Amino acid sequence: MSYRKSEKSDDAYRKEERWNCDRCHTAKTITKEVPIPTEKAMLVKLLMSLCEKYELKGTTITVGLGEVRAVFRFPEHDLPKLRAIAENWSDRGYITAKDLLKLEKAGMRDVAKIPPKWAPSKRELKAEAMRNHFG
Repeated sequence: MSYRKSEKSDDAYRKEERWNCDRCHTAKTITKEVPIPTEKAMLVKLLMSLCEKYELKGTTITVGLGEVRAVFRFPEHDLPKLRAIAENWSDRGYITAKDLLKLEKAGMRDVAKIPPKWAPSKRELKAEAMRNHFG
């Protein structure tokens, strides 16, 4: 990967990625013109990525003239813990009363109601596909 100053604009740079396939011996070059991000833009991007990394119910990001405000909403129940209880139940074939009460309180006695873990972002999937194909 190489970065060069853009010839078209002073506020951007050119990003060049080179991929070489070991199997078919083909080379692929992806070139993009990327604007130089401001500190505010980098902060907003970081805040937006938190929703993907953590199981948040939702986020609201407000960008003002001299400020950035973020509100994070959490789910009512600890979903990873509920998923772990459901997996233990299916592995063992039984469930403890304490764990059953946790599922009851969450309204998820039927484990099919527990939402699945969030899928990776499109960017992560694309990078993984490129790594798998080009080695």
